[in-house]
Amino acid sequence: MRIGRLAGAVLAAGAGVAAQSSTCADGLYMIVARGTNEDDGPGSMGELADRVAGRIQGSQVVGLEYPATFVDPFYAESVEAGAEAMREIVTRYHSDCPGSYFAVMGFSQGAQLTGDAFCGGTGVLTRNDPLPSNIVQENVVAIVLFGDPAHTTEAPYNHGTSTNDGIFARHDIGVCQDYADRLVSYCDTGDIYCDRGDDRDVHGQYVAEYGDDVFNFIVGRYDEMLRSPPSNSSGSSSGSDDEAAAGTYLPSLVVAVVPMLVAALMM
Repeated sequence: MRIGRLAGAVLAAGAGVAAQSSTCADGLYMIVARGTNEDDGPGSMGELADRVAGRIQGSQVVGLEYPATFVDPFYAESVEAGAEAMREIVTRYHSDCPGSYFAVMGFSQGAQLTGDAFCGGTGVLTRNDPLPSNIVQENVVAIVLFGDPAHTTEAPYNHGTSTNDGIFARHDIGVCQDYADRLVSYCDTGDIYCDRGDDRDVHGQYVAEYGDDVFNFIVGRYDEMLRSPPSNSSGSSSGSDDEAAAGTYLPSLVVAVVPMLVAALMM
């Protein structure tokens, strides 16, 4: 079932709204980040998330609240707001529900912000720090990305047929690689955002094409973590160096504008 109490209270940084107490799931707590211009809630991934919730009793599905816009606010602002909202909801749930497990799914812009939240900003458009690694290692069952504009071809967690980088390819996949046992990123040839292709239809077909694989992956990972709970870890990711990142942020932003505009014209 979908219970949005925690997600509905978690807004972009600076919104001045305090988060309410979370409702801890007996099963799996699933956070779903919709794509650009999709309706509020879990968007096109909703049925897949509900299917997982039906298999893992006591699970909850929440749609991440963030702008999910291309303009008003501008895409980069929307991604940053979404990444901050994701960091907030994950951190708060970890604090309020110790020992609980959760999974995250993101599509398109939702995939990019999810990657930013867990792995840090791409260096193109965004440069936020990642979530502490101990939270991910101890509590996160699965991270699923569909059609991520930050897709990088050499990543070991890639799935699908793509052989090209996305329009906002991630410069450093070091943190992401640490989560390769629980992170999967789907991108197919022709996708205009994650593969720099020219086929608009490909971008919307991931749930239909890979839904069964993702269902089995999440359920399998959940069962595995129940059998062998991870030991507590005191380590945390140090994140990116702000001064170093600042030196590359503006040039990267300029480079990103052209493919972004081209992709927008194809929407």
